[in-house]
Amino acid sequence: MLYSVGLDILSTLKLDEVLQIIVDRVCAVLELEICSVLLVDKEPGSLKIRFVRGLENEIKNTKIKFGEPISGWVAEHKEPVLVADIETDLRFRKRNQEKYYTHSFISVPLVIRGEVIGVINVNNKRSRLPFTENDFRFIRGIANEAAIAVENAQLYASLEDTYLRTVMALASAIDAKDHYTKTHSEHVTKFATAMAREMGLCEKEIKEIEQACQLHDLGKIGIQDSILNKPGQLTPEEWDEIKLHSLKSAEILRPLSFLGGVIELVEQHHERYDGKGYPFGIKGENIKVGARIIAVADSFDAMTTDRPYRRAFTDEEAIKELKNCSGTQFDPKVVEAFLKVLEKTDMLNTLHQA
Repeated sequence: MLYSVGLDILSTLKLDEVLQIIVDRVCAVLELEICSVLLVDKEPGSLKIRFVRGLENEIKNTKIKFGEPISGWVAEHKEPVLVADIETDLRFRKRNQEKYYTHSFISVPLVIRGEVIGVINVNNKRSRLPFTENDFRFIRGIANEAAIAVENAQLYASLEDTYLRTVMALASAIDAKDHYTKTHSEHVTKFATAMAREMGLCEKEIKEIEQACQLHDLGKIGIQDSILNKPGQLTPEEWDEIKLHSLKSAEILRPLSFLGGVIELVEQHHERYDGKGYPFGIKGENIKVGARIIAVADSFDAMTTDRPYRRAFTDEEAIKELKNCSGTQFDPKVVEAFLKVLEKTDMLNTLHQA
């Protein structure tokens, strides 16, 4: 059983998935009421509850200082604890909180190379029977596998973050090159994330939209400045070159596999709702909703920004254009969401004053 659970725990490099597997598998094997994993927080000498089953969601992210019973004591002393009956244990009886009452528990540190990186807690079997020495050995074995999996996931997340920061810096440098678009990605991000929230998208989708907005013009690094900043009308050949930038952006990002959903949004942000966009000519609901949102945000900011070849539209002119193109270039639901955002917020004045 320990081997099987260990394989499951080590099957992913996503930290949230690792924690969920740990808790779900331990709960299933021991038939628990409560199980939680705490990880060492950025704040020195403290733990934060990162995943829990059997308690209110509000307890997630609760911080516990090293030394505080029960998890903090286990972390500070680097010692696992088995308490069959808390009422007979003088160390922890007074600390037993009525709201989260526990009568029997196991708490084991997650240790890597002598350093504590977290704690796993199990509380109360559904049968109400106390935990046994066999249960204690099982959780200690799980803690060894869990510590390795958590460290691997944290290292992978750190590597992802480093790659992403590098690419973001490159995207910012591209924006800064052009006087006309130096704040473009920032504005598009603010518009798009506000629309996404107005439309009720989940936080994961909003995060992908935010990242895609910051990276959507990355491919312009491969387009000549003479074309990007041309004051007159583009030739057909130059326009074809411009239309490649969303594909070039995606190609730059493709080695970063963890950006899979973001890459799709970057590729599709110039598609049109009626299918007359580029690079793929897809239409309607076949275009990712995030890309449909970015299309509106991108177009509005482009229209209201001075360019070498034209003056900026007024906000009113740009809003009128969005309405006129609703159902053809743009998804009507997204345009409606954008108008609601403008009604509910002072976003335009805030951006103009920035």
